[in-house]
Amino acid sequence: MDLIKSFNRPLQAMALTTVAIPVYEHVNEDFGESGYMNVAAKLYMLYRDTDIDLVLFTGNSRSLRYGIDFSRNLTTNFEIHGEYAYLTDLKQNYLGPSGVLAGRERSVSRYLFGLRYLTENDITTIIEYYHNGAGFSSEELTAFYQLVEDADSHLADTGSDLIIQNAKTVSSMGYNSPNLGRNYLYLKINQKDPFNILYLTPGLIAIVNLDDRSYSISPEIQYTGFTNWELRLRYTFLNGGTFTEFAEKQNKNKLELRVRYHF
Repeated sequence: MDLIKSFNRPLQAMALTTVAIPVYEHVNEDFGESGYMNVAAKLYMLYRDTDIDLVLFTGNSRSLRYGIDFSRNLTTNFEIHGEYAYLTDLKQNYLGPSGVLAGRERSVSRYLFGLRYLTENDITTIIEYYHNGAGFSSEELTAFYQLVEDADSHLADTGSDLIIQNAKTVSSMGYNSPNLGRNYLYLKINQKDPFNILYLTPGLIAIVNLDDRSYSISPEIQYTGFTNWELRLRYTFLNGGTFTEFAEKQNKNKLELRVRYHF
């Protein structure tokens, strides 16, 4: 359901969007605990030159969570944005320093703050800081990577995959999620039509885990000169110390070619 209202005052517009999310057998089963009807709502406001969203989720399939985000153009080519979310009673499994699996329930915050700047020659730079309160600490990640290494050694020495199966189980409990850590720095730079080459956009994406200092760097080039087609070539370089997030990815480096067709 959508309700929209405009005003002739500093608060120029408001829009309320609500969504019902049923979770039952064969209906959104992977969303959360089954047998419940959940509700999410978003209130959008345009106050002067600032876009603001207030977001709420409530229901028994997942814990209560709410948040706010904003975006504002300080000048025609300089924008700031931010997000904040609070998740209550979040249940999580983790590995302690001794490698023993344990559980915890806590309320956590996630927030992001970023800047976007556009130069006169169409170079866009975005830099963001992201804090993931639900992420694992460096010690908890190290314990998981140690478990994986022990599993490989145990398989080579004994032929038994018992520890590998244990590692797979632990991985499915959250250690296979993106953004495993707690603090990240994100940088994206791209330029539209460099040297007057139409439809060509080269760029660079860098992500740094600020806790373990591992990182990924991805130069890429995109071409959209064919109607309804998009071609993207990207190379990702991963680096970090032993038992750090990006150094322990399944691949060391990665070369991708993506072809997308719009219809």
